[in-house]
Amino acid sequence: MAFEVSIIGNPNVGKTSLFNIITGTRQYVANWPGVTVEKKIGSFSYKGHNFKLVDLPGIYTLSACSEDERVARDYFLNESPDAVIIVADALNLERSMHLMIQILEMNLPAVLAINSIDEAEEKGRIINPEVISKTFNIPVVLTSAKTMKGIPQLLEAIHRTSEQKKFHDINFQYPAEVNKYIETFKSMAAKYPSLSGFDHEWLGIYFLEFGAGSIRMDAELSQSICTSFDMKKLKDIYLNWKYGLIRNLTDMSIVSLGRSWSLRDVLDHVLTHKVLGLLIYLVALFFVFSMTFSIATPLSDLLNLFFSKLSSWAGSVISVPWLKSLVTTGIIEGVGGVLAFIPQIFVLFFFMGFLEESGYLPRAAFLVDKIVRNFGLSGRSFMSIILGFGCNVPAIMSTRTISSTKERLALLLSIPFASCSARLPVYIIIIGAFFPKHAALIMFLLYISSILLVLLSAKLLQVFVTKTDDIPFTIELPRFRLPTAKNLFLYTWEKTEHFLRKASGIILIASILIWFLSYFPSASDIQNSFAATIGRSFEFLTRHLGWDWHTNTALVFGVAAKEVIVSTYAATLNTDPAALKDALASSMSPQSALALLYFIMAYIPCFATLSAVKLETASYKWTAFTFIYTIFTAYILANIVFFIGGLIL
Repeated sequence: MAFEVSIIGNPNVGKTSLFNIITGTRQYVANWPGVTVEKKIGSFSYKGHNFKLVDLPGIYTLSACSEDERVARDYFLNESPDAVIIVADALNLERSMHLMIQILEMNLPAVLAINSIDEAEEKGRIINPEVISKTFNIPVVLTSAKTMKGIPQLLEAIHRTSEQKKFHDINFQYPAEVNKYIETFKSMAAKYPSLSGFDHEWLGIYFLEFGAGSIRMDAELSQSICTSFDMKKLKDIYLNWKYGLIRNLTDMSIVSLGRSWSLRDVLDHVLTHKVLGLLIYLVALFFVFSMTFSIATPLSDLLNLFFSKLSSWAGSVISVPWLKSLVTTGIIEGVGGVLAFIPQIFVLFFFMGFLEESGYLPRAAFLVDKIVRNFGLSGRSFMSIILGFGCNVPAIMSTRTISSTKERLALLLSIPFASCSARLPVYIIIIGAFFPKHAALIMFLLYISSILLVLLSAKLLQVFVTKTDDIPFTIELPRFRLPTAKNLFLYTWEKTEHFLRKASGIILIASILIWFLSYFPSASDIQNSFAATIGRSFEFLTRHLGWDWHTNTALVFGVAAKEVIVSTYAATLNTDPAALKDALASSMSPQSALALLYFIMAYIPCFATLSAVKLETASYKWTAFTFIYTIFTAYILANIVFFIGGLIL
């Protein structure tokens, strides 16, 4: 027999960790029908039964104000899960119980998993689950994703609840005024066939707490209810009752032994200091980039040597001239020149993964909130920018959590300026060719400049395109955790695998196309090739920057994927990966190279990013705007940097 189980909780409660523990590697990622919110689905077996586990977005309420919340609410309205795992935070139990009550009010078969119990015990907090279990008549399990505590008990509770599909039908002791309202609402709602698919008691509570805006309730019913009751007063009564219930339950469930401060608290105090914390963050970024070069560059050089040897060997065994050129130059040197940067990609994401998994990056968002607010954004927006360092696509998708539509649009259109990992191989090859002694510093300046460009762009767009109201910033800071080796490896491998998939797909195709355009119409004269013709058509715009047709052609093909710039250079400069840096160094001045770095940082995002803009805005207008806006900005920026570079280089 197969069961469907969903798992839900607030952000940063360990929901994903529990999901990964329960399902292992048996999971896949897809999109919810009709929306761009990713869903993760896994499977597991227990006591002869098969279970499908649906990982719902991390949310605080079912208000449906954001896309994540709407997806979660609609799932419960339209699906009939055999069990719902509600994940709560042992150190923030009161906050987690708001969502739990909303789910129980929907009369769903639930299991409460109070996670991070080991960290609660470290701080001297002992939780008695029986109080909550008896009050709501649901299984309550104390768990720790880190130590695996409570996992067998959780699986047993899931199995028992799914098998019984027990709808607890909790008789909430609402205040008399609320009960009167519920009975009136049920009586009125019964007259409307369009509401027959809803539980009328739940709908009444939902309408009371969140209004009718997101539920498409009949306007006549809404008006009748609002005429019959003082909804503001009634909502205050309901919320005071709910907050009181939660407070009483948490007070009775938690026993504090008096140890309140820990090493984590001391770290929090230091790392969130408005001055010291910001300095530490900048030092941390500089350290990451330093390690990216110092650790990975020797390994990258070895890979370059390997691909050069492989190219030479392939050339010695293939006699057909065009095929020899295709295999050696188009495939091995083209793709190999990009794959050689796998060590840098791995090292960068290893350290970025450590910062993220440890809970440090949300603190960075907290630190910069006051700064980015000057640009019309919040610290929450900054999290999307940081996410853009990996890939612009999920960063753009992450903006759906921003409640202000106009702020979201301004940020969404600015995120393509965030320096994604696809740009990293290009940065490394150019910096290595022109600025080897100051590699970490140049890389650091590029990423800081990238952040500033996103912020300035968002401000500019809000002045001339959108205008947002000041939105209070709230973020739950996850506790510091030492990332486990397994999670850190999985995080790093996931990012690296994405890079490898691109190399085996779009980069391979682009490399072959670039070879074709460089080889024809005259195999012996690349200066008169199709690639040279393409590049020369833009020289009137770039000649003063010191960029010839080789650079222009590379930039054209880099629109598909930024990594392709490296393979294009290898093809048009007719050199193998090991000698590419030397070839580049002789093709332009350091001043031109610095301007080129900033142009690449800002210009047209890849096809995948443009597609994400189209999906999130549902508009070809904004997609076209992004294309034109980024290339115009990049060109202006390159000219400014070229001028400044001429003064200091």
